[in-house]
Amino acid sequence: MKNANALARLAAAAVILGAGTAAAQEAPDWLGGELRKPLSETRIGITVLYPGSNAYQAKYAETAEQYTQELGLDATVMDPQGDPATQFNQIQDMVSQNMDAIVVWPTSQNALIPAIRDAARGDIPVITSNSPIGEAGRRYVQAHTGPDDCTQAAQAAEMLGNALEGEGDIVVVEGTPGYTVSILRKNCFLDTLADQFPDVTILASQTAEWNREKAQTVMETYLTQYGDQIDGVYAFDDGMGLGVISALKGAGKAPGDVKVVTANQFGEGWDMMKEGWMTGSNKQSPVDDAILAIQTAVKVANGIEVPELQTIETPKVTPETVEEFERPTW
Repeated sequence: MKNANALARLAAAAVILGAGTAAAQEAPDWLGGELRKPLSETRIGITVLYPGSNAYQAKYAETAEQYTQELGLDATVMDPQGDPATQFNQIQDMVSQNMDAIVVWPTSQNALIPAIRDAARGDIPVITSNSPIGEAGRRYVQAHTGPDDCTQAAQAAEMLGNALEGEGDIVVVEGTPGYTVSILRKNCFLDTLADQFPDVTILASQTAEWNREKAQTVMETYLTQYGDQIDGVYAFDDGMGLGVISALKGAGKAPGDVKVVTANQFGEGWDMMKEGWMTGSNKQSPVDDAILAIQTAVKVANGIEVPELQTIETPKVTPETVEEFERPTW
């Protein structure tokens, strides 16, 4: 009788264990295929540009932490603090740990290519997120996810050109030189401006490295140099746009005196638009950005085909439409 009871307990335990394993291997609806192993055993490494530099990157990193925990992934989110050498080493460490997939928000267009190549040669799929790497390294990347920065820049040129009624003098506040997003948000803006608004003149263009305080300093210098000649400003992101507005306020300008257009609206930028300081921006969600990258990484880790490029929507936001969009939480 004792042996019979022991066998019964073992059988019951086996049923419970089997049920737990099956549940652990249940594929989420968005996966589009079967799991090769439980999500809890799927190891994903994520390295994010520099979460400490602005609210968007901070929200992206926070979402990456929360969403990987929600999925039950064995995931690590790392901060290279904007340093390509640090991020290079992080990728190499992830390769040595034989991760199932790696998500990289690149700090550099070209400096990371050798590390990403090593991952590809080790059969570890790499997803680039938000900013693509240089053309020479894209053969080593399984997929890229994020906003279409060229479209955003074209939208900015259209909003600023229309606000100026096709003519005027503007200044530009750029992101970090050599960074892919900076290149796209500059070149596509310039192309659209030249094609559609040839009577809009650029007085000066200078980097503020995605930093709000540096953007304020750059704009203060512009105001000293050009004063009332400045009709408009294009800042590569909303954080720098807020620095520009601080400089305009300090110079005694009133809302709307200078048309300010950015990309990637923040919560405070939404407020400034309602107050008349901001002329145009677009919606870009770091939550959508991070989730798309992680879902794509899980797919490729399970051998599921994904498009080479997947983008998130970035609709225009203007004073006329701002109430149609929820205030960003970042």
